[in-house]
Order: sequence, then structure tokens, then C-alpha cells
Amino acid sequence: MKAKNMMLKIGVVLLFSIFIWRLILYFNNMFSGDEYNSTIHFFTGLAITILSFILVNTTRRTNRISWRQIGMSDLRTNVITFFVGTILWFIPAMIGLVIALLVGWAEITVTANLNQLLLSTLILYITVFLIEAFPEELIMRGYIYSHVNAMFPHLKTVIIQTLIFSLFAYFVEAIYSLEQLLFIPGYGFMLGYIRAKSGNVWTSIGFHTVIMTASQIINPMHGHFDVNGIFAIRFFAFNLLPYILGTIALEFIYPKHKWSEIVPINNS
Repeated sequence: MKAKNMMLKIGVVLLFSIFIWRLILYFNNMFSGDEYNSTIHFFTGLAITILSFILVNTTRRTNRISWRQIGMSDLRTNVITFFVGTILWFIPAMIGLVIALLVGWAEITVTANLNQLLLSTLILYITVFLIEAFPEELIMRGYIYSHVNAMFPHLKTVIIQTLIFSLFAYFVEAIYSLEQLLFIPGYGFMLGYIRAKSGNVWTSIGFHTVIMTASQIINPMHGHFDVNGIFAIRFFAFNLLPYILGTIALEFIYPKHKWSEIVPINNS
């Protein structure tokens, strides 16, 4: 009965999450059309974050679950782990980018002035945090991960949440190409792995925010870079190397993690 209850809660949150994304993105497409509009994109993210927070907080309060039980901690710890997640991606990605440029796999030409580039990157960073990193991690690696982990040990939980995340991505139409189909499951697994090792959802939020900001800012629609070999950059520098080196780093940062552990959720 307890397992059925857990699965029902996961299913309800997943369905409401899909509804939130589909609804807000529908209005986003209605107002922005086929052209990218940073202002509309920002308010789309703000709406998704607010509705996702309301969804999780309402469900959490209804079931009398603390924030700590869904992967949160005190403010200081959350901030530190957010930057840990950021560094886990940033350092390996910069190493990978340098390698890709030196061996000739890719070429990058900056087509915007520095002030414009920095401002655009900052706005995109905040928007990515609002439209996907915070709400997706709060729901997937926060609420859903914790409820799956109450039934299964961490390793099985990482795999199950990867499947749930991929299902979510499919229904919100985030899997729109073969590249995305290959990317999403591995991405979801890595984010779940980070959440499992650190025990804090803010680590995966930090990783999620920085990787997606970098991946999107080099897109031609932003008009800041002329890139040849964009696939090599995204695959090798932005994904493969951070996954490998990030996994190794996590073993040193969190050496006491127990993959066999099941973490029960206690209603207060």
C-alpha cells in the first residue's frame, strides 16, 4: 500500500508538471511565434518556476513533508552545493573546449562586443534557471527522486528517475530530434547521479543551469558567435568530458555515499 501511495504521488506530480510546461509553452509560442524573444522567454521561465514551486510546496505541505526530505538544506549549504554543481561542469567543459579548439574539431568567432555578450549571457543564465533548471530539478531530482528513493536504493532510483525525466521530456516536446533523443537520457542520468552523491538538489540545479546556458548561448539565434563544429563542442566539451571528470570529482567530494541506501520519507 505504501509503495502504491508513493507511485500515485509521483504520477500526480508528473502529470501536473507536464500540464504546467505545456500550458506555459503554449502561451509562449502564441506571443513569440517562431522568433526568439528574450523578454517573453524570461517571463515564461518565471511563470514555470512559480507554478512548479506552488505544485511542489502544496504537495509537500499536504503530505507534511519537510524541504530537507526532498533534497534541500539550509541556505548556506544550498548556496555552496549550487556552486559545487556549477564547478563540476565549468572546469571540465573549459578544458574540453580548449582541446576541441586546439585539435581543430571546432572554431569559434565572437561576433558581438563584450558588454553585449556578458549582458545577454547573464539574462540567459537567469532565464535558464527559471524556465528549466530550478523547476525541473525541484520536481525531478527533488520531489520525485526522494519518493522513488523511499522505495528503492540510490542506484535504482537514479535509473528510474532517468526514465521518468525522459518521459516528461517527451510529453513536453523537448525530444524533437535524434540528437535530443540521445542527449536527454544521459543528461537525466548525470543529474540524478549528482543529486544522489551530493544529497542536495541544489548541486544538480547548479550543473543544469550552467550547462544549458552555455549550450544555448552559442546557438546562432542569439547572434553572439559564429561556430564551426558545434556538435563537437556540445558532445565532447559540454557533455562527455564534464560527465567523466565530474563523476570522478564527485567520488572525492562525497566519498561516504552509500548506493545501497534507501531513504524513507517520514510525514511529520
